[in-house]
Amino acid sequence: MTTYQCPLCATALQPSDRYPRHVCPDCAQRAQSPDGRRLEFFNLGLSGGYGARYADTGQPYDSHDCFIDGRLCHAGEARFGGIVIELADDARAAPAR
Repeated sequence: MTTYQCPLCATALQPSDRYPRHVCPDCAQRAQSPDGRRLEFFNLGLSGGYGARYADTGQPYDSHDCFIDGRLCHAGEARFGGIVIELADDARAAPAR
């Protein structure tokens, strides 16, 4: 059996061939914009679609990029619904504020 750990906090997770760098739900809750505002990700409807907004105002966030613990991540629509966030391949640090 293959094991997998969240690339940010090392929590044990189910491995995924489709999303090999996915983060755990606890880390996903800490997603922020480059300027440090917390983000929320969601499906636009029952048939899917990707949406993102600033948690504090509900204003749309027009990007898939986010930062968790200062590391670049990418949020997107999961294949069968829901949202998945993965650590970016280059995982550069968040810009200084």
